[in-house]
Amino acid sequence: MIYLFVAVLLFGATAAIVFALNLRKQEQGTRSLRDRIGVQAPSRGRATGGAALAIERDTRMSSMPFLDRFLRKLTVARGLELLLYQAGSSMRVGMFLLIMAAGAMIAYLVGYVVFARLLHALVFMVVGGVAPLLILHHKKSVRMRAFSEEFPDALDLLVSALRAGISFSSAMQIVADESPEPIRSEFAIVVEEQALGLEMREALTNMANRVDSLDLKFFVTAVVLQRDTGGNLTEVLDNTSRLIRDRFRILGDIQTFTAQGRLTGAILTCLPLGLAIFMVIVAPEYFHKMWDLPSGRAVLGFGALMQLLGSLAIRQIVNIKV
Repeated sequence: MIYLFVAVLLFGATAAIVFALNLRKQEQGTRSLRDRIGVQAPSRGRATGGAALAIERDTRMSSMPFLDRFLRKLTVARGLELLLYQAGSSMRVGMFLLIMAAGAMIAYLVGYVVFARLLHALVFMVVGGVAPLLILHHKKSVRMRAFSEEFPDALDLLVSALRAGISFSSAMQIVADESPEPIRSEFAIVVEEQALGLEMREALTNMANRVDSLDLKFFVTAVVLQRDTGGNLTEVLDNTSRLIRDRFRILGDIQTFTAQGRLTGAILTCLPLGLAIFMVIVAPEYFHKMWDLPSGRAVLGFGALMQLLGSLAIRQIVNIKV
């Protein structure tokens, strides 16, 4: 029964991949035909250094219309779509879910073939299904970190433009032209939304919802309050930039003070694994009982679980929020 279930899932995943590839090929053919007949897709925003600034994004969650309509009704799918955007991925939600399902099925088969036990295969299936999500979270954290590191310089450029007598909208356009990614694209979207008739407050709020950055929320709050209550916007933004730089300085100090704890966590995590690999290479007959006997494999699994929990606990201890 289990083999039949796995075979059906693999067949469904293969059929879905083939169907998605065919739809993608059709879309590429349509795009190629549009280019040959001279119909260009709308390209808004300016370019820097000859590079095209792409601020439009395909918001469909799947190439298949019925699956797209189904996914739009799910809150989880909308959250996953936002996560894909924050990670800078152009992949659709449907394709990402298909990758997660395929990874889970492949990991299940590997676990069942290697260990010949259902419990181990299920553990492998969970790990294989969650792995793409963890990779996506990592890409998001890298992109958001790059945004936070470049954001103070973007604020300084915005303040300089305002002091030169340029309007706030034009200053935002300058930031969109001169700043590196991902700030460039996010500010270009704000400028485009305002050009299409959206109020600046709503455009800035949309950017704060798209980007998971506390510094950006400080900036949006400061601008919205200034537009409601009045005041010197240049001074407000200058103080906001100084506040963000102070936060980075404090974060750097925290990284220095917690370096010993993070190094201890890395050593405690890698030492048992390294020792096990050393024993397998040097004395395989001494270690083979742990691998051959069911009780030995259970002990190894329990030890790996405790290692994971210990690593997460140490990470939470040294992860100090500012």
